[in-house]
Amino acid sequence: MKLLSIDSAGKTAAVALTEGDRVLAEGFADAGLTHSQMLLPLVDETLKKADASLADVEAFAVTNGPGSFTGLRIGCALVKGMALGRPCHAVPTLMALACNERASGKIAVALLDARCKQVYMGGYAFDEQGKPCAVIADRACAVEEAEELIKALDAPAVLLGDGAYLLSHLADGQRIIMGEKNHILGSSIAHAAGFLQAVPPANIIPAYFRLSQAEREYQARKKEQEQK
Repeated sequence: MKLLSIDSAGKTAAVALTEGDRVLAEGFADAGLTHSQMLLPLVDETLKKADASLADVEAFAVTNGPGSFTGLRIGCALVKGMALGRPCHAVPTLMALACNERASGKIAVALLDARCKQVYMGGYAFDEQGKPCAVIADRACAVEEAEELIKALDAPAVLLGDGAYLLSHLADGQRIIMGEKNHILGSSIAHAAGFLQAVPPANIIPAYFRLSQAEREYQARKKEQEQK
C-alpha cells in the first residue's frame, strides 16, 4: 500500500512516499518559508521523485500534534483535502520524532521547545518489531519536570528534537546522549503510522496540548478583572 506521510508541526516540513517498509521517495524543507508556501511543492516534488501521482496514493499519514498551531492546521487540512475518503493516520508528533531513533536501542525522548521554559515531551521504547511504546506519556510541561522524568528513566536514553538543548546538561555520553536526527523525517511518520489504526479524513484533527498564546492572554486578563 502506497502511503503519503506529511509533517508540518514545526519549523521544518517533511514528506515521504512509502510502500510497506520501502521508501519510494522522501523530501525535506527548511528554507525559512511558511508551510503554506512550501508544503504543497514539497508533496509534488516527492511524488515526482517516485514517478507517482496523488491518484496512486492509497493512504495518508500526518503529524497532528503537539507543535505549531498554524503548522498543525495546515498539515491536517491538506491531508483532509487530498484524501477524498481514503484512509488516514493521525500520528502524534512526538512519536514520529522518537521513531528517528528506533534503531538506537535506547529510550527515545522527543523534546520540542514550547517556549516560556516549557517543552512538549514524550518518551518511547521500541520492541523487536520496532513498535513505539510510550514510557513517558506525551505532555506539555516545564523544563524542570522534564528533567525529573528523564532522570527517573531506568534505561539509557537519547534526547532529540529542537527542545533537547534545554536538557543538554543531562547528557553524560553514556546513560544519556544527545541525538543527531532532530527533525521529523517522513519515513519516521510512515513507520509510526504502521502501528496506528486508520481513520476517516474527517477524524484528522490537531492536538494542541495547551491553549494558544491569545487564549492564555485572554484567560489572564479575565482572571485580573475577576480579582478587582
